[in-house]
Amino acid sequence: MKEKSEFEPETEKYFESLSKEVKKNYDIAEAARKKGLDPEDHVEVPLALTMAAKAVRLIATIYPQLDNEDIINRILELEKEYGALEWSVGFKIAEEISKEKYCKFDTQLEAMDAGIRIGFAYITIGVVSAPIEGYVEIRTGKTQIGETYLKAFFSGPIRSAGTTAGCAVLMLIDYIRQLFGYARYDPTEEECKRTVTELYDYHDRVTNLQYLPTEEEAFFLAKHLPVQVTGDPTEKKEVSNYKNLGRIDTDFIRGGFCLIMGEGMAQKAAKGLRLLKKVQKNGFKINDWEWLDEYVELHEKRTVGKRGDESPVYIKDLVAGRPVFGHPGKGFRLRYGRSRVAGFSAVSVHPATMAVTNDFMATGTQLKVEKPTKGCVVTPCSDIDGPIVKFREGSVKKMDSYEEVKELYDEIEEIIYLGDMLFPLGDVINRNAVLICPGYVEEWWELELRKAGGKVGDYYKVSLEEAKKLSEKYKVPMHPSYIYYWTQISYEQFLGFIDWLQHSRVNNGKLLFPYNPSEKERFQVGKRALELLGIQHSVAIENVILEFEEAQALFMNLGLSGDGEIHLDFDFKKSNDVLEVVNKLCKYEIKDKAGEFIGSRMGRPEKAKLRKLTGSPNVLFPVGSEGGRLRSVNEAAETGSVRADFPFYFCKKCNRETIYKACEGCGQATETIRTATVGPGH
Repeated sequence: MKEKSEFEPETEKYFESLSKEVKKNYDIAEAARKKGLDPEDHVEVPLALTMAAKAVRLIATIYPQLDNEDIINRILELEKEYGALEWSVGFKIAEEISKEKYCKFDTQLEAMDAGIRIGFAYITIGVVSAPIEGYVEIRTGKTQIGETYLKAFFSGPIRSAGTTAGCAVLMLIDYIRQLFGYARYDPTEEECKRTVTELYDYHDRVTNLQYLPTEEEAFFLAKHLPVQVTGDPTEKKEVSNYKNLGRIDTDFIRGGFCLIMGEGMAQKAAKGLRLLKKVQKNGFKINDWEWLDEYVELHEKRTVGKRGDESPVYIKDLVAGRPVFGHPGKGFRLRYGRSRVAGFSAVSVHPATMAVTNDFMATGTQLKVEKPTKGCVVTPCSDIDGPIVKFREGSVKKMDSYEEVKELYDEIEEIIYLGDMLFPLGDVINRNAVLICPGYVEEWWELELRKAGGKVGDYYKVSLEEAKKLSEKYKVPMHPSYIYYWTQISYEQFLGFIDWLQHSRVNNGKLLFPYNPSEKERFQVGKRALELLGIQHSVAIENVILEFEEAQALFMNLGLSGDGEIHLDFDFKKSNDVLEVVNKLCKYEIKDKAGEFIGSRMGRPEKAKLRKLTGSPNVLFPVGSEGGRLRSVNEAAETGSVRADFPFYFCKKCNRETIYKACEGCGQATETIRTATVGPGH
């Protein structure tokens, strides 16, 4: 996309101001905590200025001894060695922490657990709860010959890690297992069949898995994984078969286990294998995973053999109430790039596209897409192509203004092209997806021009005459602004369009196609071709009109001068490829403007509904039942007192009990003695 260097000074000022204000507020909070009126005398939420600090301090909530600048600095060193966000960084820091290089732990298992969590937190960039709540713990078990192996426990929040991270944590756990010499897990046939049964029970009786492996796939994974994957029960439903197994602690369905096996390992094995081989290439000795190549082949056979002719998942999983923005192979034109306001798993569309969908698509809307990945959120970008629409009176226009679309919305009869979806290439690579062929766009053209030795100021705004001169001088294809969607019409439609064109005339630079009531039926194929080509035109009583610039661009595409009789001296019967014929007619190379289109639908709008809180939450002000149904501080203040559980402290100097960590009388620190219920009458 375009350079926006003029914004850099403002951006720097913004971040400087943000940093100062954050420090100011932290200082105020620290001063307030020092007064001893809160349960803690310091601010518990540490400030993390780097990704390394985020990962470390996330796990420091469980192991406080890990809040160590040496660990943070070591991660930054490893990033210089292996590259930022590389799995190798997570594996190496996990190894060093497990070996208690920076701090001590009570047991070896605890040290290994801390290492796994830090490595997992780094791989998940320190932004999800999976390393502290999704991955629960490791324990030991006994093999059939009495050796000690590892059992890895998972719970529901493992989902938030992302499916690829589910592969990563299992590989990381096994790497730590091998470092400390634990045996490989040796599952029995019944334990493998329990995996199959539990996955299908979870999918059928609890909730749909994103990916349900075949029975063969699930059995294969269960048989070959070198650590035992397990977890605490999450449902009140027992598995339908293979109960009372000695090395599986429960007969109830384990949600975390099913998520890590189905949506993690089974679904993302190919990508996990690619990243594992990269870690191994960096010198990490991780054995016992050769079987994963065989599993990937098994998985791909299932994908090709069973899913090759099925509807894409985004359509198959469609639920009532979710708008569809494009059927398979239709909808958005894919365009690679990243806008200023997009991020990880975020795409951009033109604001006019948002308007033409009647604002069902807005900033932050979740989309499920046909390919190259499964999901993303929407952000706006005005530098890409907006929608091309047809109005009720037959005119076609490319829309580039949100306000104009909203004003004319009721007059739109058809959205011919929805516009571009700007898709980050990094997301495609990160998800191990197949690259999709994009249409020819301005950025591509500018790169070819630069490679040929040419240069322009703003490559989005190039006149037709300038584009012709550049193409002729540097032998580059014609600028995308002056080519059309030739691959989107059939050869029959192309012939119909050529027939209509040869009956047209030029008047004052405008191209007039005959279109009076008696001629509409004869030229309806040509009119439809004109619409699908994405050529802007208006409809009058007697004619379809192309303005001067559109007319000149069309003439250039077809090798016509445009200043005389319109006649194409070409044997159209010798070919059936529209773009090939256009390139034979045109003096300049005409690229495919369309590329591939991708279907999409809205994601899960119902998930934005009110979330009801269950359990016993921690609160800043424990107002109890006196706060009413909403636990309102204002309502409790009207009552005048509250009844709640408070820790009791004792001040030795004043010889008195208090509920504060600092004595109200002398201000000195107090000692904890017990917890008691305090309220009226106590």
